[in-house]
Amino acid sequence: MVKNVPLRLYKFQSFEGKSSIENLRRSQIWFSKPDGLNDPFDCSININFRSTDEELASFVRDHYIEWLRHTGKAEEIPERELQYLPNGNPSKELRDATDKIIMEKQQQRRYEFSQMGVACFTTEVENILMWSHYASQHKGFCLEFDTNYFLFDGKLNLHQIDYSDSFPTHPHAALIQKPLMVNSPLTTKSKDWIYEREWRLIVREGNSALEYDPKALTAIYFGCWASKENMKKIATLPAESAPRLYQMQRSKTEFKLEYIPYSM
Repeated sequence: MVKNVPLRLYKFQSFEGKSSIENLRRSQIWFSKPDGLNDPFDCSININFRSTDEELASFVRDHYIEWLRHTGKAEEIPERELQYLPNGNPSKELRDATDKIIMEKQQQRRYEFSQMGVACFTTEVENILMWSHYASQHKGFCLEFDTNYFLFDGKLNLHQIDYSDSFPTHPHAALIQKPLMVNSPLTTKSKDWIYEREWRLIVREGNSALEYDPKALTAIYFGCWASKENMKKIATLPAESAPRLYQMQRSKTEFKLEYIPYSM
């Protein structure tokens, strides 16, 4: 289970979205496939595998040689050790074979990632850029979720995004560690996106919706340029958990957003 999950997570929405209001009415979150996200690198990056000669040799002994032994092919071990570890050091043939395996796995994982579903959240509701980029230039709205309730309570894959200048790097032993292979390319983004302070839920099937516990939705914030007509669409919805309603407004003294209770 992920540690240090924020008590509140926020999801910015647009009134222009075809199903935004309907998803809200049904207490559900939409999970997009990666090709629906706005970062061309999202979920499609490679993993860099780097190991010292000692680490690569250890990987062969601890995993490949042991695999031969457990599958009844122990008689092949001397030949393979001579082939891949002459004088105890990795051969060029080993490195070429490892590179080929990596390439094959990268292609396989890239396809698997392309089919997954991602729902993105942030830890801040007052971020000016988030309202501009994900809520129709402040004309949309933002949902506030209590992470003690489903979908955020640990029953699904919830991850904090790691921001980096380069693709993730792991030793060759990571080739056999499936959880690492699944999560790393899905949860690493360029530092250019660090302002988003993103957390995301990841599911196996993209372009799908999942219902959350209605108690999880604790508040809804309207953008400072949201129209009265659009705000009324939400304010008049039946709400099992009766979330609080707020409207964002510009500060009169600083470059910041504030929020006040909404009233029709």
